[in-house]
Amino acid sequence: MATALIKFDQLRAGSTVISSEIMPGELAAVIGPNRSGKTTLAGILRGEIRKFQGRLEYGIDPQLIAYSSHSAEDNFFHYADFYYQQRYNTFDPADVPTVEKYLHYNENNTYMRELFGTVLHKHLLGTKIIELSSGETRKVLLLKSLFKDAEIHILDNPLSGLDATSAASVMKMLQMVTRRHGKTVILLMTDNQLNARFDHVIHLGAPEPAGNVTPAPGRGRSTPAAQFQVVLQIEKETLRAGKRILIRNLSWRIMKGEKWLLAGANGSGKTTLLSLLSADNPIAYGCKFILFDRPRGSGESIWDIKAKVGLVSSEIQLYFQGSRLVRDIILSGFSDTMMLNRRLQDNEADEYRKLVAQLGLGRIENEPFGRLSSGEKKTVMIARAVVKNPPVLILDEPFQDLDNNAFKFLHAFLAGYLDENRTLIQITHHKREMLPGINHIARIEDETLRISC
Repeated sequence: MATALIKFDQLRAGSTVISSEIMPGELAAVIGPNRSGKTTLAGILRGEIRKFQGRLEYGIDPQLIAYSSHSAEDNFFHYADFYYQQRYNTFDPADVPTVEKYLHYNENNTYMRELFGTVLHKHLLGTKIIELSSGETRKVLLLKSLFKDAEIHILDNPLSGLDATSAASVMKMLQMVTRRHGKTVILLMTDNQLNARFDHVIHLGAPEPAGNVTPAPGRGRSTPAAQFQVVLQIEKETLRAGKRILIRNLSWRIMKGEKWLLAGANGSGKTTLLSLLSADNPIAYGCKFILFDRPRGSGESIWDIKAKVGLVSSEIQLYFQGSRLVRDIILSGFSDTMMLNRRLQDNEADEYRKLVAQLGLGRIENEPFGRLSSGEKKTVMIARAVVKNPPVLILDEPFQDLDNNAFKFLHAFLAGYLDENRTLIQITHHKREMLPGINHIARIEDETLRISC
């Protein structure tokens, strides 16, 4: 009979007391709402948290337990301290590694070859990591975690941001890791919407009370007067990522106040397309299009463009170091940089305080970003996007990693911002996440953008 790798008795994680065992070759899940103690439990199991209630016994060396929250490592983007725009600038950094080099991929290693081939196409091995889509980036980070020399892999929300097909391929890969290669995998999840089958499930209860602060979505601020009618107009262009063609014969027009859903599979080009609108992609200079009533490249600065756009993206979240304070991250939204680079004005301070109160962030505004739960991090990024009250909102998977209560709250909060003058472009893979008022759909399929109303 197999010996347990970890045994815990009356172990407290959040408000839940657990007694259980982790066995070799298991595919296990720890499921609970945001702030229920999932990350705390992971910290206890791998020995990072030494003070806890209950008993813990190891059948293996704790150093053989690997943890990944699927954020970028310090060297993933070697210029991560620079502005997010650099993520797309593939022309300057000649030393950016390919996927193959980043993963230290060895084609002769059966384990590596089988895992990679299950979730990604082999041709991506020669692609620079900064040319990957958001979904492809998440898969590469997941592979990096699973390629570590470990017996137990603890993965924090590994399915977040993946479409149904990609999520199914990741689950197939994880079953391969456990069934065929004998490793143990523990997923930390807010729910199990995919109805995935696990060998072992640990349920954590509701989060402990966080004080007397009760956030209230209410109505967002009215959209400021915007001196433009056309947000984006592009005709018969080709969108590329490095050498890859993402969209051929691209034509799209977005008018002020319109509400759009942008859909498509992981890797189809959604995030790259929106990077044109948010002035984050230098390939814009190779395309002809109109942005805020002006031909792109006609003398406007990227800061003029960014002043009109509030962006929520799981990818931009990678750039904020864990030591950065919540307050500083939210305030950086006023200058569209990674840190507010000027003196905070009195009216901005007032708006910041109102927003923090509205979202219930007062208790954590002076906390390091890295200590927050996944739901709290998403709330902070949403606050950063709306703090300047932009006339255009780009929401790229804004509800990732949220439990049901947090989703309902933030969905209502963002819906309160959508008056008739605010322009919205939302990316989501789930129909229930669509914000109210969306009546235009742009879908990327087979290298083509298809428009429907």
